[in-house]
Amino acid sequence: MKPNERVRAVYRREQPDQVPLMLDLSHWYKKNRNVPFNLSGFTAVEEGLVELHKQVGAVAYCEMGGFYRLRSADPAARLETSTGGGVFSTRISTPLGSIHEERVFNPDTYSYGIRKYLLQSADDFPIVEHLMQRLVCEPKWDYYRAWQNSLGDLAFPYAQLPYSGSGYLMARYMGVEQAVYTALDEPEKTGRFIRAVNACNLRILDAILSGPFETLIISDNYDSNVQTKEFFDTYVRDYYTEVARRLHQVGKYLAVHVDGESRGVLTWLAECGVDCADAVTPKPMFSMSPAEMRAAAGPDLILSGGIPATVFGTSGSDQAFVDCVRRWLDTRLASPRLLMAAGDQVPPDAPFHRIAMLPELVAQYGKY
Repeated sequence: MKPNERVRAVYRREQPDQVPLMLDLSHWYKKNRNVPFNLSGFTAVEEGLVELHKQVGAVAYCEMGGFYRLRSADPAARLETSTGGGVFSTRISTPLGSIHEERVFNPDTYSYGIRKYLLQSADDFPIVEHLMQRLVCEPKWDYYRAWQNSLGDLAFPYAQLPYSGSGYLMARYMGVEQAVYTALDEPEKTGRFIRAVNACNLRILDAILSGPFETLIISDNYDSNVQTKEFFDTYVRDYYTEVARRLHQVGKYLAVHVDGESRGVLTWLAECGVDCADAVTPKPMFSMSPAEMRAAAGPDLILSGGIPATVFGTSGSDQAFVDCVRRWLDTRLASPRLLMAAGDQVPPDAPFHRIAMLPELVAQYGKY
C-alpha cells in the first residue's frame, strides 16, 4: 500500500498492511534548516519541507498553512496580524474597542511565547463576538491541491477549524488561570462568548464542507489536568458532536488535537463521535501507557501519536526511543485504529537519525 492509502484505510475502518507513519516535521524543519517564519503559516508550498518528508518517508498531514482565508465583511471590524522585531502581533479592532496580543520569538526553542494575552477579562469578550459575527470564509483549494501534488503519495492534508470557543480561551488567547477564574466568576458571559466563537466556526465548516479534504482537525490542545469533565460537558461536548455530525453526513472525518493529559479525554472524544485523537502522548510525559490509552479510547477511536518529546529529543536515549515506538505499535493488536506519529510536533532537538529510524521500526514492528 502507498503511505497515504494506509492512513485512508485506518479512517475507513479497514486494516492496512502496516501501521501508517505520519509526522509533523514543520517545527524541526524550521529550526534545523534555519528557515525564518512567523505565525501566519506557510502561504506557498514549502519545497524544503516536502523534500524532508520524502527523505523520511512520512505522510504529511498538518502545518501546511491555511486552506481558506477569513476576512471581515464589515470594514469597521478588523483582524490584523504583523511580525516585526521578533514580535508577532494580533489585533482586533471594532467599534466596541480594540485589543491586541503579543508573542515574542525565542531563537533557542524557535517558537513564539505569549508576552501579552489578547483577552484580559470578560469585558473584552464583546469585541471578539462582534468580529466573529462578521467573518467570511473564502476557501483556497488550489493551495490544498498544490501541496497534494507536491507531496504525492505522502499527502494526507487535514483541513483545520480555528480554536473552538473553549480552546480560544483556555489554550490560546486568555490562558488557563484567567480562563478558569472567568468561567467561574462570569459563567453567562463565558457561555455567550464560547457560543459566538463556535457559531462562527460552524459557518466556516459549512463554507468548506464540500472541499477536497478527507479529515478536519480541531487544534484545541486539550488537557484534562485543567479542562475537567465538567468543563468539557458544559463548553465542548455539544460542539464537537455537531462538528462530527456535519462531517460524517458528507463522508468526512474529525480529528481533535489533544497534546496534553489524555486521561478521561479519550473516552469523552469517542462519545462525541470524534474519529481521531491526534497528538496523544503516553508515559513518561503523561500518566497513561499506550495500552491504557487504547483501553480508555475503546476499539473505534483512532489514536495518533505515541512518542513523547522527552523521548524523541536529546534527553532520551536511542533504546528508550525504540522501546517507546514498539509499545505504541503493540497496541495495533487490540485495534487497527492506530497511527504512528510524534506526541505533537517532532521536537526541534530530535536527532535526525531517530526520525530516519521510524520507517524501518514501523515496518519491523507494525505489520498486520
